[in-house]
Amino acid sequence: MKVEGMSCGHCVMRVKKAIEGVQGVQKVDVSLENKQAVVEFDEGKTDVEKIKAAIKESGYEPV
Repeated sequence: MKVEGMSCGHCVMRVKKAIEGVQGVQKVDVSLENKQAVVEFDEGKTDVEKIKAAIKESGYEPV
């Protein structure tokens, strides 16, 4: 998913840590260049809305 508002490496790490904190997330790759997060997760433990909420709580906007 696209993530608006990232402008530096610190932003990338903040978004990555927020997503990794969601139970059921297995793998996260966040790209500053593409302003995108690719997330692998267990659908039995979480969903896209919980991941989006974690991104919002970290101060960024998932699109």
